[in-house]
Amino acid sequence: MARSVRTPISPSSSSSSSRSSWSSPSSSFYSLLSSFKASLTRPSSSSSVAHHLAARNNDICRGLFATLVILLRMSALTSAMTDHLTVQTTSGPVRGRSVTVQGRDVHVFTGIPYAKPPVDDLRFRKPVPAEPWHGVLDATRLPATCVQERYEYFPGFSGEEIWNPNTNVSEDCLFMNIWAPAKARLRHGRGTNGGEHSSKTDQDHLIHSATPQNTTNGLPILIWIYGGGFMTGSATLDIYNAEIMSAVGNVIVASFQYRVGAFGFLHLSPVMPGFEEEAPGNVGLWDQALALRWLKENARAFGGNPEWMTLFGESAGSSSVNAQLMSPVTRGLVKRGMMQSGTMNAPWSHMTSEKAVEIGKALVNDCNCNASLLPENPQAVMACMRQVDAKTISVQQWNSYSGILSFPSAPTIDGAFLPADPMTLLKTADLSGYDILIGNVKDEGTYFLLYDFIDYFDKDDATSLPRDKYLEIMNNIFQKASQAEREAIIFQYTSWEGNPGYQNQQQIGRAVGDHFFTCPTNEYAQALAERGASVHYYYFTHRTSTSLWGEWMGVLHGDEIEYFFGQPLNNSLQYRPVERELGKRMLNSVIEFAKSGNPAVDGEEWPNFSKEDPVYYVFSTDEKIEKLQRGPLAKRCSFWNDYLPKVRSWIGSECENKSSTSASAAIYEMKMQQLTLLAVAIILTMVNSIFQ
Repeated sequence: MARSVRTPISPSSSSSSSRSSWSSPSSSFYSLLSSFKASLTRPSSSSSVAHHLAARNNDICRGLFATLVILLRMSALTSAMTDHLTVQTTSGPVRGRSVTVQGRDVHVFTGIPYAKPPVDDLRFRKPVPAEPWHGVLDATRLPATCVQERYEYFPGFSGEEIWNPNTNVSEDCLFMNIWAPAKARLRHGRGTNGGEHSSKTDQDHLIHSATPQNTTNGLPILIWIYGGGFMTGSATLDIYNAEIMSAVGNVIVASFQYRVGAFGFLHLSPVMPGFEEEAPGNVGLWDQALALRWLKENARAFGGNPEWMTLFGESAGSSSVNAQLMSPVTRGLVKRGMMQSGTMNAPWSHMTSEKAVEIGKALVNDCNCNASLLPENPQAVMACMRQVDAKTISVQQWNSYSGILSFPSAPTIDGAFLPADPMTLLKTADLSGYDILIGNVKDEGTYFLLYDFIDYFDKDDATSLPRDKYLEIMNNIFQKASQAEREAIIFQYTSWEGNPGYQNQQQIGRAVGDHFFTCPTNEYAQALAERGASVHYYYFTHRTSTSLWGEWMGVLHGDEIEYFFGQPLNNSLQYRPVERELGKRMLNSVIEFAKSGNPAVDGEEWPNFSKEDPVYYVFSTDEKIEKLQRGPLAKRCSFWNDYLPKVRSWIGSECENKSSTSASAAIYEMKMQQLTLLAVAIILTMVNSIFQ
């Protein structure tokens, strides 16, 4: 996106306020009108022709004058209206726009910078707060999307296209979006008497202030973090439009861009002693943390309560919510989070420092910057990496993709933002006072199965998969597991009845969904409850009637997002009545959770989730389905969370026993060899003495 998005829309002035620049007509404009009016009474020529022409000109001028007066009044009205949409943040004033949704007005602010552009010397580094600005910043345009590649496996297919960037791609992408209901009691700038003005007074034209107020008032704030495997994603996608959520729920909603891929997670600090900040890793998470702090500081300016903040996100965004709640960097900043299909203990959502360094060095070499020089001349190597074209880095990083959901970028156990592996962090945390809403969709794995094995499957029609192909795919997916573990997984996900061909496809999808999403979520939810958090679990089982993906793919990863955002309430979209009702129920659950920490609505029962009582709530349009069930997928998740770790430990014990036995045998054999040599030496000595 062009840098003009950060250019103030009014010139800065040290002597005049923003109000005088925008609410009142300029003195020069009034002077022009006065001169124009005076010209109407000037004496004209004495000739009759000249007099006639002068009279006609006067009539024309009077008409023009009347038009100018009307335009002036319209300008003043427009100026007052735009000032009503101008908010003073800690960084500077921003002007938004107003939209009407569901019969309610919502103020929308898009493209507010919360950090300096992470370009040039700031590439790969932690974010730096944005420089303050003085003129009013135009916050009416969508911001740039952080650098990433597009998915184009199915050209022209809108089911894929909705996840691709819908704004220009740029490294200069650290921006914020905010939706605020118009009826929010926004806080305004201080008057000459030092008092505060409410939006309900005649002082609406004053700029709203970010000065902290009493924390007992203000609206709840929901903060969305997008997913995309830490490789893609954007807060600007249409599906994340929060107009309906803000209007219907009477809440503030915010979202922000954060760096993805190598730009957000390049981790080379362990091999650059003394220069760790050149590429510390996890800067995408540091972006998120800075955005949260900016929102905390500016909550009051938009009518929100800084002590009433809720994080929510899906997939990598959900894992990010998890990270922000657990990291010592942000612990306690927010104590309420909604996690949709993603937790930090999932195999794809974190990596060791050693693995991240290995991937980082490979990228450096692929960019022709010579990773072997990192220990002795890190500055030269990183200077080289900062000169590499962003597109080159964006493309080359995918060389380290190593299989389904094995992305080359992920949150790294760096000793700082993530000082230990996720489960270790959780097991030592006191989460009393934390509220968690967590859950999954029915068919988490099919989307990834299609993309990673596109030569085997069709997005539209089910595939009858022979046994040999089934085994080939399963062994590929779980290639990092031991042979014994793979055999156990294959046994668990083998169809023993029905049509094995089509069932093979379904079983692989279940294995992927269970291993990478549902069962890690199940395990993490239990641990959260054990550490004192109030946990509510949901399970989304509805396949939208207008889904563009094949029937065999079921309820896809991400299908619940549009319902939680209230998109089915948009009458211009094609939803069935029962889907609109489901959307209303799910949106209300999110809003109620943000307000109270409990997602139950309309007096419905929704008990807390725990290991002892793993009750969850089913979001479905099928009235025959029990809303409260236990699990989810209790038997299948017990396989992953309980049985398979035992298999792994048995294998480890067996290896240790074999290793110990082998070592003992080797020592015994060595000692026997030594004794044999000693005996031979003695015999030779005796023989020599006899013959002497």
